[in-house]
Amino acid sequence: MVVLKVLLINAPLRAINIPGLGLGKVVSPPLGISYIAAVLEQAGVEAAICDAQNMKMSLGEIGGEIERLKPDIVAISCFTSNYGEAQKVSELAKKIVPGAMTVIGGPHVSFTAGRTLRETPSIDVVVRGEGEQTMVELARVVAGKISLTEVAGITYRFRSTVVNGPNRPVLDDLDSLPFPARHLWPEKYIQRGMREVPIITSRGCPFACVFCSTSRMAGPVFRARSPSNVVDELQQVVDDFYFDRFIFNDDTFTLDQKRAMEICEGIIERELEITWACSARVDTVSQELLSRMSDAGCDMIYYGVESGNQQILDKFIGKQITIEQARKAVEWAHDAGIVTVASYIIGFPGEIGDKEFQAYLKRGEYGKTYDADLTGTIFESLIRAREVDSDQAQVHLLTPYPGTRLYDEADLLGIKILTEEWWRYNLQLPVIETNAMSIEDIWSSYRIYMDEFDTYNNTRHERRLKRMRRRMEA
Repeated sequence: MVVLKVLLINAPLRAINIPGLGLGKVVSPPLGISYIAAVLEQAGVEAAICDAQNMKMSLGEIGGEIERLKPDIVAISCFTSNYGEAQKVSELAKKIVPGAMTVIGGPHVSFTAGRTLRETPSIDVVVRGEGEQTMVELARVVAGKISLTEVAGITYRFRSTVVNGPNRPVLDDLDSLPFPARHLWPEKYIQRGMREVPIITSRGCPFACVFCSTSRMAGPVFRARSPSNVVDELQQVVDDFYFDRFIFNDDTFTLDQKRAMEICEGIIERELEITWACSARVDTVSQELLSRMSDAGCDMIYYGVESGNQQILDKFIGKQITIEQARKAVEWAHDAGIVTVASYIIGFPGEIGDKEFQAYLKRGEYGKTYDADLTGTIFESLIRAREVDSDQAQVHLLTPYPGTRLYDEADLLGIKILTEEWWRYNLQLPVIETNAMSIEDIWSSYRIYMDEFDTYNNTRHERRLKRMRRRMEA
């Protein structure tokens, strides 16, 4: 019996040589296509993973993998910033295996499906939303068992017409999925610097922040794996792959605090000697939960504070948090011995520049306090970051990704999108301007943030080390 072959490719990133931008330095294996590979294998399809992004593969090297495997389906995963590279991979695949079905998926193409097919003749099918069951059905299409019209969650061509199939309902029972096909990950990950294994325990988000597409991509309902299923996966990775460091890739690991607590209890009961990091909203943690997370090995937590201006948090982002909640969440994490990282975004409409503050920084008069009020300026988050007092602070640029309200309602929200050169959409290059700030103003402010947060993080480095030492000695 002939077994279908599917090659799942994590599209490479475009090289950007701008000093100070740390793009693509962290090796984080792609969970999305690893889940798809697992369900394909479960369905009797031969699957292979080509992680061109983390392996820093050239188009020639990707072509070599396609030539070697000669797959029946080439499926490419991408985000907005590497969509252009994904297009090149699809063109290459069509040249090497012209009879293969070329498929593309990910957040960007899920919201630009028709446009993607119109501008990329080498792509046959766009998978919209979650791709596990859709890819299994596409394999059945190639095997001649069903037709494209019977597959939900895809956009495809019929002759010269672009056809949008019906949306696929999200999978409610996440425990029914097999664990990601980590046995297909290359050993070179370790050589490339992989130090932690990603795991995801939930999908969907009930919040609708203006700059995020998760609630549309994965649905507005929080769907979670059972605590026992999560701990089973942790156990499997420890036993079979000998890793003891994890990062939970959930948007908000602590959204269901009872479930988070039960996962921690499971880790402790099984005596798993692991450490891990996660992301959380500042209004979904408590002192009790953070203490138990620490007991279970959590040593780092990422908080999306987003802005130091309460009006922007309330009226523009719709984040439904306060600066005081952020300060308390950081304090509680520190009390539990957990290192904190707070993330901020700049470039919001309503923010204004402050030339005097920029001049003050340029003069380097750090012994002299800057007394002017920075409220409402683009630099307000610099001041609030010191009040929140996280161990590390990060800054990103407001970026209107397709699928977000920021993209769909840009004019109404007060931003002007200046380019759709998608490779620039990496959170570190400006692509918008506002009524108050030009793209040059936003860029110069971002560079100031990078410098100031670098100083901030360095001054707190020793404090982080002490906290880590206390954990090791406990």
